[in-house]
Amino acid sequence: MEKTKKYAWVMDALSKTPLPVKLRAMKKFLAGEKEYLPEKKTNADMDAIIKCSLCPNMCKFDCPVLEAEKNEALSPSAKMRIAYFIEKGLIGSEDSFELMYKCCSCDACRQWCPFEFSVGDILKGVRADIVEENKTPEKILEIKEKLEKNHIMDEKSFEVRGSRKGEILYFMGCVVQSKRKEIGEAMIKIFDMAGEEYAVMEEEWCCGAPLYNLGFINEFKEFAKHNVEKIKESECKVMICSCPTCAYIFKQIYPQFGFKIKAKIMHSSEYLFDIIQNKKIEVGSVEKECVYHDPCTLARKLGIEKEPREVLRNVGIILKEAYFNKKDTKCCGHGGQLSRTNPDIAEKIAENRIKELAEVAKCIVTACPSCKTAFENWEVYDLSEVVLMGMIE
Repeated sequence: MEKTKKYAWVMDALSKTPLPVKLRAMKKFLAGEKEYLPEKKTNADMDAIIKCSLCPNMCKFDCPVLEAEKNEALSPSAKMRIAYFIEKGLIGSEDSFELMYKCCSCDACRQWCPFEFSVGDILKGVRADIVEENKTPEKILEIKEKLEKNHIMDEKSFEVRGSRKGEILYFMGCVVQSKRKEIGEAMIKIFDMAGEEYAVMEEEWCCGAPLYNLGFINEFKEFAKHNVEKIKESECKVMICSCPTCAYIFKQIYPQFGFKIKAKIMHSSEYLFDIIQNKKIEVGSVEKECVYHDPCTLARKLGIEKEPREVLRNVGIILKEAYFNKKDTKCCGHGGQLSRTNPDIAEKIAENRIKELAEVAKCIVTACPSCKTAFENWEVYDLSEVVLMGMIE
């Protein structure tokens, strides 16, 4: 009834047309939508895909993948058009499937979108459909198989000895365990100096973000189930993550699949801000001029902008701001597994961001292990390392 009222003007206009035109127009009006949707049920949000593919596409000017590659096929709306054709079964080339993974899930597109769509989030459903159709590109399958075998993204190079139960559970994440052990070492020293009763997992598994992002939903659920059980066994009241993506997955994605964690989940920047404010640690002055790089997930998906900056000011850092900061930050290139699926694109994005940051200061501070890895050839520190520098024993 409401729909009839809303489009009464259409009925009035049709009343003045010949009968064949009336019949054809009414058929399209009432049932035309079915012609544009796939016959099969999809994981992908087809309504969002169609709207995004037809959009004027202002977000293209802020897409780091498009900026790096200068290829219109990689713009957000172009990817959605290809996604639409894939879902409709109109194309099925290897190139078209691979295109669905050329996104760093930075959410820059959401900043401009009138519908607040995230192309990265929409693509997760498309990828899940690709998985179900057994058409996943080989290099994507290799990532899944490696993760299922090792339970983390790369070979572990950092072991932490400590209690398996405690008030605080420190969840390092894959990148800290394999590539950025200095972040884990800094956090452990801070816990000790703050007098915390902290725990670590005997064998820490990946949070499952790569599986979720790449469309392997069943495998993601297996990792989630395992992690929830181990977190419960730790008897922790607070879980602290060095990786923003881990914190986001635990806080917002696990509950969507029915996996709930009773403990309070904090990113390390929130924890460091808290213990400085509550004087659980004493910090001196680092007296170093640095620019802070906002990790995309931390600023956009978790909304954490204030805490890292306050921590840096408290330890005496002369804080400089990049032109693109906070929710308008630029991606480091390592988001959404892009550095593994398309390393060449990821490297170009990292180079673009480093140029922007280097115009402001020679020293970079960030709050994400993946961002630090992207900038590793520069002078770059994690927030925890800077706090450790300024701590007074």
